Amino acid sequence: MQPDQRTYLVWDLPLRLWHWALVLCLAGSWITAEAGFEWQTTHFYFGYSALALVVFRFAWGLLGTRHSRYGSFLVAPRTVVAYLRGTKTQWQRAGHNPLGGWASLLLVVIVGLQATTGLFISDDIFYAGPYNSVVSSSTADALAGWHHRIFTLLQILAVLHLTAAGWYTWGRKERLLHAMLHGKKRLGADAQGQTISSHRGLLALLLIGLAALLIAALVYFAPTPNYDFY
Repeated sequence: MQPDQRTYLVWDLPLRLWHWALVLCLAGSWITAEAGFEWQTTHFYFGYSALALVVFRFAWGLLGTRHSRYGSFLVAPRTVVAYLRGTKTQWQRAGHNPLGGWASLLLVVIVGLQATTGLFISDDIFYAGPYNSVVSSSTADALAGWHHRIFTLLQILAVLHLTAAGWYTWGRKERLLHAMLHGKKRLGADAQGQTISSHRGLLALLLIGLAALLIAALVYFAPTPNYDFY
């Protein structure tokens, strides 16, 4: 019997746009961090954007479509172990596999920590995060250290993410990269009933707008910066 060659919609458009927007923010943050102090303002804006995307992702993880919700793919640790051991070789869910689900959450949390630490740090010369004045210089220095260490961790995770995506796409022929472009996957018979029929686009627009307003207010109403380092 010929295998089912049809594809089914699994990943909604808001989630896919979020994914690529986050890639852009991380790449932009890296480039502007390396480009010199004249790019620091742009670096901050990439950080604010990443933080808004993190807020949106957590909201979408509660209110989004089926496979965007964390409750649909975060499973018990024993299930992850069983999946890694191959005792559950046929994972009959359309969305994330057990390991990928937890990895996606970890990545969002780490990006959030990276962006949040950036709110408190200063280069002691030209620029300071909007909340640098609310912490001591020693705390700001410690957070700056974590800001750099977390970004190194993000770089490592990005390489692992690309390696895993490449392996599943070309090694296991699951075409994960293609699915993150058009949102569709080939599914086994047991998972074909798990497709989605709506992107909930209006809800996504509302949530990303609220997330952007929240971060904009967080920055706009920040305490007056301490410019003693000038």
